[in-house]
Amino acid sequence: MAIPLTETPADRCTAYRRLGWRVVLDGHDQIILPADPVHGIQVCSGLADLVLDMLRHSRIVTPIVDNVATRTRTFLTTSPKAGDTRKVALFPPTSTVQAIRTVTGSPIPLPTPGEDTRVWLDEPRPDCLADFELLVSFTLDAARATLHAA
Repeated sequence: MAIPLTETPADRCTAYRRLGWRVVLDGHDQIILPADPVHGIQVCSGLADLVLDMLRHSRIVTPIVDNVATRTRTFLTTSPKAGDTRKVALFPPTSTVQAIRTVTGSPIPLPTPGEDTRVWLDEPRPDCLADFELLVSFTLDAARATLHAA
């Protein structure tokens, strides 16, 4: 999705809606995607690099938001299975790696024109969302590799 320099937040919302996403503009002109049916897993930067490597190696394409301010990446995914009851945090707070998952309805901030704290690492494409369970599995595998190497 190439972004023209004159694009506005409303223009970007229109582009996201063409993908079938139910985005809204909040009171600060930030684009928010409520998690449903698109969900996400936000991963700390070091772990995110390993997850990204796994995705690329598997030739799986999914949109990825790089949050420059918090040094995290959000991998957008399909919905978790109905009745999924796992915790939001995938790891205990004392872990050296961190990842959280969305729950239905939770806000996912998306890159917005004029704002440089969130940018697309991999831009959205029609019908390209990684499977939620697969991304959780990649995240857990990457954490095991990171913790084992430490």
